Amino acid sequence: TREEDTTATQLLDSELVNIEPVSTKKEPSYYKARIERAVKQIERERERRQMSERDPVVALEKFQRAKKSLDAKLIQIETIEKNVNALISDIKERKKRWMLFRAHIAFTTNITFDEMLNKKGSSGQIEFLHEDRRLKLVVQKDNTNEMSQTKDVKALSGGERSFTTLSLLLALGESLETPFRVMDEFDVFLDPVSRKIALDTMVAVAKELEHRQFIFITPQDLSSLKPDRMLKIFKLKPPERNSIGGPSQQTLDFEPPARE
Repeated sequence: TREEDTTATQLLDSELVNIEPVSTKKEPSYYKARIERAVKQIERERERRQMSERDPVVALEKFQRAKKSLDAKLIQIETIEKNVNALISDIKERKKRWMLFRAHIAFTTNITFDEMLNKKGSSGQIEFLHEDRRLKLVVQKDNTNEMSQTKDVKALSGGERSFTTLSLLLALGESLETPFRVMDEFDVFLDPVSRKIALDTMVAVAKELEHRQFIFITPQDLSSLKPDRMLKIFKLKPPERNSIGGPSQQTLDFEPPARE
């Protein structure tokens, strides 16, 4: 209404009357120059931020493109984070299974090692030091006498050490998946009793693992073994030696390759 407008105008006039002017010693040109500098600074900041477009439509299109690109990057980051978390979880699960598998191999190897030594009336244990990547062997020469137990393999005789080493290799071999296994001069330092036990054990193990091929090389006599369908014995001729100058290096006569 007109009365209300009149009342509002009177209130505004009274407020304007109560405003006290601020005295300043600066000239108007000073404030004008400051305003112009501020305007130029704003324009430079707009150009630096690529905000020089004055057309609202163009500015909106730029905003939409930038927002679309940002959203795509955020989706990529989220996908990468999911993949990283999945890989970390997978690595933890794989490591857990690997540790269980490693413990199983250590357990079965330890049992097989003791079984091999039991065939000779001894016993033994393997301590796997995974952190140090070392093995500790505990051998009891007589499985009925704990006083014969030793942790120093060097304290064993040559034959005992050889049989212990052979038992260790056979025990470790139970967990290997190699199609071929070759053992050379494994019985050089074994006494006749230990050698017979070692040969019988190795042949028995080889026959049980039909999907693998075992090759045993020895300079000793093998007349105690009987060839069969799974056991083949190949005997090489002794090398020729010079009667005057002693042993000399020998060569194998191979046929020359056929020329194409």
